[in-house]
Formats: sequence, C-alpha cells, structure tokens
Amino acid sequence: MKYAGGALLFAVVFAAVGVAMHVGLYGRPGIFVWSLQEDEAGQSAFHRTTLAVEESSAPEPAAEVVPAKGTTESDEKDKPGAGAAAASADEKAQVAKPEPKTATNEVRLFDGKTLGKWQKTPFGGEGDVFVNEDGNLEFGFGAVITGVHWGDAPPATSNYELSLEAMKLDGNDFFVALTFPVKDSHATFVVGGWGGGVVGISSVDDLNASENETMSIEGFEDDVWYKIRIKVTDDQLQAWIGDDEKVTLDLEGRKISLLPGDIELSVPIGIAAYQTRAQYRNVVWRPLSPGK
Repeated sequence: MKYAGGALLFAVVFAAVGVAMHVGLYGRPGIFVWSLQEDEAGQSAFHRTTLAVEESSAPEPAAEVVPAKGTTESDEKDKPGAGAAAASADEKAQVAKPEPKTATNEVRLFDGKTLGKWQKTPFGGEGDVFVNEDGNLEFGFGAVITGVHWGDAPPATSNYELSLEAMKLDGNDFFVALTFPVKDSHATFVVGGWGGGVVGISSVDDLNASENETMSIEGFEDDVWYKIRIKVTDDQLQAWIGDDEKVTLDLEGRKISLLPGDIELSVPIGIAAYQTRAQYRNVVWRPLSPGK
C-alpha cells in the first residue's frame, strides 16, 4: 500500500509537470508534446504538436529570372552599362588568378633522394654518409672528418652564391666546413670549429679561421636548422648564418687558400663535419651577374 501511494503521487506530479510544460511552450491544453485537439468528428484526442516554424521551415524556391518578351542575350549585352559590368567582372577574374611563378636560375645540387654527383670523401676513418628517410644528407660519427665532395666541375668559380641548411645532431666540433671555389683557388667556411664555437674562413693570407679577421665566436644548438650562405664575386667574399652576415672580405691583395691537410680533398665543392653527426638539405647554387 505504501509503494502504491508513492507511485500514484509520482504519476500526479509527472502529469502536472507535463501539462505545465505544454501550456508554457504551445499555449494550448496538452501534456508534454501532445496537444488535446478535436478531430473532424468533434471528438477530443491527443495529437503530436507541430510548431508553425516547422511547417514553414522549407525554403521557398528561388524565383526564375526570365528575360522580357522579345529580348535576346545580345540585347541584354547592348544595354547601357552592361559592357562596363562585364569588363569589371573580367577584371576581377583576372585579379583572382594566381600569378605564375617566375623562372629561376637556381641549381639544386642535392635532390633529397640520392647522392647524385656527390661522392664520399676518403678522409680515412670517416663515418657513414647516406640519404636518410627524411630526404636529408646525413653524416655519422667519424674518427676525424666525415664529408662529401662534388664529383664534377663547379658551375662557376666566381660570381655565384652557394647555400645549404645544416643541423648538428651530436658532437663538439664543426658541423659545417663548406669548401668552395674562389677564382683560381678555394676556401672553407667553418661553422662551429675549434671546440664548437669558431666561425670563419680558412685560409686568408695563410691564417686559418681561428687566426684571421673573419673569425667570430657563436653558439649552436643541437637539432636546429641553420641556413648557411656564401657569396663570391670578383671583388669580395661574404658569408651568412641565417640573416646575420658573418664575413665580409675584400679580395684585392689577399691570398685565399685551403688549410693544408685533409680538407684539400673537399675540392671543388665540399661539405664536411669533424667528429660530429649532422644533416644537410637544400643545397643550392645560384649564378650571379658580374658586379652584383
């Protein structure tokens, strides 16, 4: 009896809530979503309530535009202002078209797939040299120097730019020794040498990168890509790391040469690292007009 009374009380409260909710939402007698309505025979019954907004929710079909009787497409074009509107539309269409990419005279020296014309340099005790799964040229640890050199004649010996991106993975010495032609000689841009911090050109007037005026001290982090760029003209040698110009050297009256030793195997173009694991990508050569 106790449970029957509780159930009856719950039913009464439930029904009262349903009636109140229906009246509040629809403004008519009913319970929850059912309204008390009379059918065609005049008998009252509960029906599913449909809101007016639901009945009119379907969008009206767009009105069809029909040309006036007797007019043709050519007549429409001949109307005043029609030509200007069409021209304006054509101009907008032309503006929206992407500009074609300009041709470039850059030469990519590494395609990210194979060594191509690069050859592993026989320094002795060098580490592995391979193209990794990310399409980067990678050097493993070597006993001393590990590197590659270009197995063909260089595109030019002056008036050019040579750039690459390099990342040190592990090690405490230079991760870039970029050897390149300077007219009838060669030089090396050393990045991170002599214990990991020296940057400069080897050699100038027989002085290596740690001894001549091109030397600077920089810090380099592991697993960070650094863009290295050198520029050689008839009068000057320049070098950058990122956007920072590290070397500006006038060539008149200066002796440019390689440091005697193993690095001489890197000609005419070479990339090397000293007891350091490193990766390289985007090796690009760009010829310059004289005087640029």
